[in-house]
Amino acid sequence: MGALFGPGLYAVAVFVLGLGPIVLVFAALFGMAVLYAVAQMTPRGSPMTMTKRGRVLWAGAVLALGVMNWIVGVSTLSKMGLVVGATPLWWWLLSAVPFALAAALCVGGWTSIVSIILTMALILTGCS
Repeated sequence: MGALFGPGLYAVAVFVLGLGPIVLVFAALFGMAVLYAVAQMTPRGSPMTMTKRGRVLWAGAVLALGVMNWIVGVSTLSKMGLVVGATPLWWWLLSAVPFALAAALCVGGWTSIVSIILTMALILTGCS
């Protein structure tokens, strides 16, 4: 839910409302709050989400890794010449993928391994 909601709001604030970089601070705070709420609702989703401190760390990790993955994803799409199009729905859905990969990385086990492989494939695609 947070992966779908957060990036879309940021894109609307920056590109539609024209608020620029000042939104980054509020977007980070909002992203942390949404991700913390998701961790609160799914305490057994990851070993990190079982404690209050762990939920904060999980939210920070997913936010930081998700943003990094998102930047790499945008770079990859532009290098491949792919255009998401004017449809905000596609942009919104594609913006959720990097955050979902980051959340999967924090789960542990096979899910983390698959997340690492998919993230590395994304990075290698963007570097070529």
